[in-house]
Amino acid sequence: TNSLANGGAGVTGNTTITEVIPGFGAAYSGLPRTTIFAGVHRGFAPPRVEDLVTNAGGVVDLDSELSWNYEIGVRTRPFRGFELASTFFRNDYENQIVAALIAGGTAFTNGGETVQQGFEFSSQIDSGAIFRSNHNFYFRTAYTFLPIAEFRGTRLSSITSASTLNIYCPAARRVSATSCSITGNRLPYAPKTLLTSSVGYSHPFGVDAFVENVLIGRQFGDDLNAVNPTANAQIGAIQAQIYWNATANYKVEKWRTTFFVTAKNIFDRTLIIDRSRGILPSGPRLIQGGVKVNF
Repeated sequence: TNSLANGGAGVTGNTTITEVIPGFGAAYSGLPRTTIFAGVHRGFAPPRVEDLVTNAGGVVDLDSELSWNYEIGVRTRPFRGFELASTFFRNDYENQIVAALIAGGTAFTNGGETVQQGFEFSSQIDSGAIFRSNHNFYFRTAYTFLPIAEFRGTRLSSITSASTLNIYCPAARRVSATSCSITGNRLPYAPKTLLTSSVGYSHPFGVDAFVENVLIGRQFGDDLNAVNPTANAQIGAIQAQIYWNATANYKVEKWRTTFFVTAKNIFDRTLIIDRSRGILPSGPRLIQGGVKVNF
């Protein structure tokens, strides 16, 4: 239902989507403390309602998001207290819903054919397991490297302003005064590097506390892959960001209760995290405390 359409009289419609979503996975555990796995799966996501209505009350003709997703990887535990996992992945989209500019009437658009390919790596080391101690100092890290995240096939930019294209669209990609080819351009909001690391301490007595570092690499805020921002800030790169978080928990088993306190963005950094609607800043420092009871 779109209550703004038809001159304010509203309009109602109904759409039924049927899709077969196959998948296949296999794992081999014949090696000591090691599992090798692989899989291929069909990806499907229907458009969300909030993506379908423009800020002028019109309808955005979004297709379903369809992809084939492939992965192959290994999980291993070389010795007690140390775990490693690494995965190669490739996501081939027949149509990916990608961020656009709200100034153009909508925050999302059909991205058409895209591909995302890269590696994921994670590890965890626990001193308590290694030294057979109740005092456990641990280190955990998760790293994603995404060197390929680009538009494929024939694709034109969702930005049609001639003055903007004069600045950000190279002559070799210019199709017309109001259109620019973005085939091969990097997808917006797809950083090449994501890294999360944490150092903590836990004890069977019920204490668990850690400090976490989050690194997000530079990403583009538009399909033209512009670096320098425009005056309205809807076009331009989003620079690399680092955040620090912390969490402490104390679990009382006999009460089935956990006391906790968390702090996000400890150093209260204010950075740009989104440009599709203009500048959207990161959240401020947030400290929460509470009690969780299990019945």
